[in-house]
Amino acid sequence: MKHLLALLLAALLLMPLCALAQEETALAQPAESHVINLIENPDAEYAFQEGVTLLEVYFPEIFGCDACILRFGEETMLIDAATVGQAPIVMETMEKLGVDHLNIAFNTHPHDDHIMGFQSLPEDMPVDKFVIAFPEDENRQMRSTLKVIRQREIPIERVKNGSEMMLGDVRMVVMQKDFTSYTVNNRSAALMVFYGDRRLLMAADIETHAQGSLNKKPPEFGLKADILKYPHHGVAKVGWKFLGNVQPELAIVTSKLVSIKETVADSEKRGLPLVSTVPGVVRLRTDGVIWVVDRITP
Repeated sequence: MKHLLALLLAALLLMPLCALAQEETALAQPAESHVINLIENPDAEYAFQEGVTLLEVYFPEIFGCDACILRFGEETMLIDAATVGQAPIVMETMEKLGVDHLNIAFNTHPHDDHIMGFQSLPEDMPVDKFVIAFPEDENRQMRSTLKVIRQREIPIERVKNGSEMMLGDVRMVVMQKDFTSYTVNNRSAALMVFYGDRRLLMAADIETHAQGSLNKKPPEFGLKADILKYPHHGVAKVGWKFLGNVQPELAIVTSKLVSIKETVADSEKRGLPLVSTVPGVVRLRTDGVIWVVDRITP
């Protein structure tokens, strides 16, 4: 009898652990999917609302660096611009998309793989403003890029945590844990992009410390997003608690999947589809109700 009671007690003690392990195995799935992934399912049916301007998001075919083009009607924004070596890919993508004017050029943080490509912006492309999230003298990369920006007489603005930017009806809020003890990556400025009921989290290069800080003190609108631009190109798998708070239906990685095997394996375990910028331009479109994800040849 005592032996039976001991077994029952042990089973009861193990139940919470088993439940926790099961909870950490996969992300909570929404009751209704808001992401139509035409890369995985080319025959999926969808319909945008008639007469609604689409937010278009393009990730050029780059890897190990970041660049993203947002377009809403006649307004366009460039978030980061890759390395010097891969900047021509970004510029060519914009040219093929017919982008001949930038309302906003935004740099998340002054590392080579995010800021140096801005120096390759075409001379004949008007840029309304260059937006930074770090001090102008943060490092050599920042100073050299701002020298080029000033030579072109482009206005420079600085944002901080909680700052908002607008691209037509699209609202973007800066999420930045700018602690002096943090690395540049952990101080990088993430953006939550809002359009209608849909959200996209551009997570820049935030790593363990910044993710943990956001978990403890999230913005008032929370961290949940339909799609996640995976932090730091997917080089290191994202923290489980952070991923659980974001609850994305899909993530974009700016890396070759073969070079981030740990992240790929972890995402498969969590049931999180990954879409890589290799091979080919990744396009996201939303009418504020659904997202449609595909690859295009501009």
